[in-house]
Amino acid sequence: MESRYPTNIREEELKNRVAKDFFDAYDTTRIIGNIDFCVAVPVAETLFENETESLVWAEAKEGTSHDIFHSFVQLILTIGKARTFDRFLPPQYLAAFDCARMAFIPYHCIQEVFYQNDFNWNVTPSDHGTKEFRQLDTLVRETLQSNMFVYDMVRDEKELRQFVRQNITTGGGATKRLYKTEHIHPV
Repeated sequence: MESRYPTNIREEELKNRVAKDFFDAYDTTRIIGNIDFCVAVPVAETLFENETESLVWAEAKEGTSHDIFHSFVQLILTIGKARTFDRFLPPQYLAAFDCARMAFIPYHCIQEVFYQNDFNWNVTPSDHGTKEFRQLDTLVRETLQSNMFVYDMVRDEKELRQFVRQNITTGGGATKRLYKTEHIHPV
């Protein structure tokens, strides 16, 4: 797999480059809890200065050797542990990206996982060896496989840009206009 960005750059630089290259029309400066990357409606388009409509919450990983499913599980654990959805209106999409790939899943496809009973959300989200991480991975893997849009940022750049343009929109209507391409590659 060809990498769009140098694989030795730090996560912060990767987030800056992804923001500039794919989300330049949006506000990517928001910090939402411990979520790595947030795409939001630009402040000029909101009714109130402090109001923020999140469009994407994402997990970023440096390099290219990370399991995309594990990135989503880590993001879900990060959101669930802090109950971020109680303080901020959830976005249209969750995403995960590294130096070569970017993947999206509509938030509504996984939102029920946050309301499961008898689940210990108080684990470190980045610890992939915990019982809770493995349990959540098993629980959401099928949903991710059937609802995730995965793009190679070099090979599928045109399709990725089209997906962002047509689906990452204000007003929460993205899932009704879901753009799906034949160039989505399996994970």
